[in-house]
Amino acid sequence: MPPVQNFSHDLSHAEQLTVLEALMRTTLSDHYGLDGAAARVELQQYEDNAVWRITPVGEASSFVARLSVRDGRPEPQQRSEMRWLESLAASHTVAVPEPVTTTAGSYVVLMDVPGHDEPATLALLHWLPGTAEPPYNQRGIAHEMGIATAHLHQHAVTVEMPDFDRPNWNETTILHHGHALSGPGGPEQLGADGTATLRKIIELITPALQQGTPRDRGRVHGDLHRENMIALPGSGVGLIDFDDCGTGHYLIDIATVLSSIHRIAQKVPGAYEEFARAYLAGYTQIRPLPDDWTRLLEPYLLLRDAFILNFVTAAAANADVASWGPRRITGIVANMQAYLEGHPYPGALPS
Repeated sequence: MPPVQNFSHDLSHAEQLTVLEALMRTTLSDHYGLDGAAARVELQQYEDNAVWRITPVGEASSFVARLSVRDGRPEPQQRSEMRWLESLAASHTVAVPEPVTTTAGSYVVLMDVPGHDEPATLALLHWLPGTAEPPYNQRGIAHEMGIATAHLHQHAVTVEMPDFDRPNWNETTILHHGHALSGPGGPEQLGADGTATLRKIIELITPALQQGTPRDRGRVHGDLHRENMIALPGSGVGLIDFDDCGTGHYLIDIATVLSSIHRIAQKVPGAYEEFARAYLAGYTQIRPLPDDWTRLLEPYLLLRDAFILNFVTAAAANADVASWGPRRITGIVANMQAYLEGHPYPGALPS
């Protein structure tokens, strides 16, 4: 295997990936007993994490390798994520990628990246087969998405994990301490008008986000948009990419699903509303919706977009995010300004 280059933010996007892939292949060989040098590697994304599909030589099944190199979750938090995934997989209620431990029994491998100021972490999981980003209007998909979301939340209610060490996604962490307002360069990317708009939104929706009962809060996926759902072979929907999992109000996940579908369905009259009805019917087949959800959905749709603003402003230096991030900021700020003028927020549903 060729020597690993020096990794730094001065390297191009492609050069960084070359360095990271070499490290990942070596780690597969040294810690997982796989032939990393010969395995077929297919890049899935490189934004906050580098993610590859790994298919060892002579095997039909695949793995997914996730290398967290920039501001990733600390190792204890990643172990908590893996333990939750392991518990979800064992429950057989919702399909998720099952973690693979190292030959020493570890969930996460710490690895040094030359020229980088802190260790990166690698996690390996079984590949979840199926169709990524299932068409929202395909027969039965919306209903199955609702069922999968509800099973996720029902697991949080029924299976205790007292050592679950993940972020608490609430108005403080997302709004008041989010990168869009508090991080380096965040306000500059939003601009003066965008920053002022976000501050007004925070003041307006914070009281609603503080409402709800303890039974409305628990473990959440945190980033449950359509691209993190898989139409399984045969039937059903699986969930992937738990990198942002944490604790919070269950409406965080529900609003994220609905927001992601509204963005692609809004141009077809009635399509979004039809999806939402089927999705919510699937959810309530398994468990009740959170208390007062019709009134609280809109504030959580706004919270979801604030979460996206945090991600985009924090990852602005990444070439992939830079290709779409500024347009997303402009669109979200415009929607927030319209909401302040009295318009319904995109994705809101009638009572």
